[in-house]
Amino acid sequence: MRNLLPFLILALGATEFRALQAQELTPQQVRRLLEETLQRGPAFVPGQVIVKMRIPGPLPAARLTALGVEMMERPMPAGEYIYRIPPAVLTTLGAAQAGQRLLVLLDSLRASPDVEYAQPNYRLYLVGRASLAGSAALEPSDPRYAEQWHYRNNGTGAGESRGGINLPKAWDTNTGSSSVVVGILDTGILPGHADITGSANLIAGYDMISDPGIANDGDGRDADPTDPGDAVAAGECGPGQPPQPLPSSWHGTHVAGTVGVGNTNNAIGVAGVNWNVSVQPVRVLGKCGATTADINDAIRWAAGLSVPGVPANPTPAKVINMSLGTPPGVPCSLSPSTQAAIDDAVGAGTAVVVAAGNDATDASQVMPASCTGVITVAASDARGYLVSRYSNYGSTVEIMAPGGDVQRDDDGDGQPDGVLSMVQGGYAYYNGTSMAAPHVAGVAALWLARDPSLTPAQLLSQLQANALPRTSTECPRPCGAGLLNAYQGLVVRVRLDPDKTLGNGETTTVRATVTLGGAPQAGTTVTFATADRGVASVSPASAVTNASGEATTTLTGHARGNTTVTATANGATGSTPVKVPALSAVGLVLLVLALILAAWMRTRAGVARG
Repeated sequence: MRNLLPFLILALGATEFRALQAQELTPQQVRRLLEETLQRGPAFVPGQVIVKMRIPGPLPAARLTALGVEMMERPMPAGEYIYRIPPAVLTTLGAAQAGQRLLVLLDSLRASPDVEYAQPNYRLYLVGRASLAGSAALEPSDPRYAEQWHYRNNGTGAGESRGGINLPKAWDTNTGSSSVVVGILDTGILPGHADITGSANLIAGYDMISDPGIANDGDGRDADPTDPGDAVAAGECGPGQPPQPLPSSWHGTHVAGTVGVGNTNNAIGVAGVNWNVSVQPVRVLGKCGATTADINDAIRWAAGLSVPGVPANPTPAKVINMSLGTPPGVPCSLSPSTQAAIDDAVGAGTAVVVAAGNDATDASQVMPASCTGVITVAASDARGYLVSRYSNYGSTVEIMAPGGDVQRDDDGDGQPDGVLSMVQGGYAYYNGTSMAAPHVAGVAALWLARDPSLTPAQLLSQLQANALPRTSTECPRPCGAGLLNAYQGLVVRVRLDPDKTLGNGETTTVRATVTLGGAPQAGTTVTFATADRGVASVSPASAVTNASGEATTTLTGHARGNTTVTATANGATGSTPVKVPALSAVGLVLLVLALILAAWMRTRAGVARG
């Protein structure tokens, strides 16, 4: 029974499945549920399974023969192997028979105690597509930046958007760095686009699609991640899939444009989150989507890890963006191979940002949004509201970012409120969680440019700590910590202890705490000074913060008066008042005692005279 559970979840959805768990299913019920699973459409590559043994190694030849499968030539990392029912056999079977054959194969493999896991080679799809063609803070010169409501501030001034991510104020502080690499696992890139040609922000990537039929460029894996298009005819991806022809999406270029692959501030087209960044396109999506095996390899390669048969990545990514996912009913628990790849990438220091999905359902039911260790992003509109008509939601969502809604014009500019970025031949408004995720990936890169030491866990913590909280009206379903805010994570704050009072010659310790985006900053030099050194002075004049972001100095009072002590770090300053009274505290006590003694002596003298 255990080996059938993933398929029951696929067929039923989590809620109905949990209801049936309480009772034992009959063989007839199991058969019905498996048949319903197969009727869901092309959820996985026909005839292919991904297998990992408990003792690393391939299945022996005799076992391959007994199972009726063959090992595919392409090796995989992490001790995994892909096996397939021979194509010659598959061609003799109908779709239903092929599906049944695959389920029997998986059941047999999972029943073997020497198999750690066996799973289908799932298909994943992009989760955003072209919806409508587009025609005092630092702002770029790109003429269509005015249409990019999703960047502008949070509604506190003219020309701003309640649903924007506060980028102009962030750009006052930092516009990015080419030292930060963002891997875009998507459909590839259009290097000849007018807004990308000659951009230093585009660096070498890789085409990780192994199947030439999916790749649509005449071959399998190679060093050219150029997007040849992913247009499909009706029914080309399986019976009834898609129900009508779909044009090429140019999805990867649109996503990369949001991160900042183009020439921002070049008086052409649109802007990206980063003016300076290294965008690395990694092709995984082609005609009819992508496969789990290709995506797993791409995750590891982008993170700088070894992938058999592929040259090493000379510029590993600090951030990976995956605007893709499965249909509902395929949570990450059904793909341990994908979770393992994500674990490897995060362990290597790479933050993995993923789209929550566009099914208006709980993100726990799709992959990779439900994988552990990823930053899952829901979509908001120009009001800063969750786009309930499509965005996934739930406890697996970490944060919300602009995904747009082309059915609205809440900013009143006469244009649909989609996310504007680059596509073949120009620009387009898209909407989807595919568009939300690169806003987060781009901001993560912006913050890494300021503090390269941030780990994936620290990035997530700061993203959530600096998000703008949402009300139950703005987020009627769980949407994480709130709306992404690019500026707050770049704010350096210096906080000093409360007011100081000390006497002439007395000393006290002054402590300054330095934070960046709310996180303590260790190893930062803090400069201390007083406004009037005649009243009080500090020594030493500078100190370096400890692991808690704290630095201290000694304050000495010299003469009666009022002054301030200031602490400065990374351009930010904090101050606190200092008061030096005429007498020190000790002197004041002695004076009071002297006055009391004098009064007592006068009283005694009066008694003696009487």
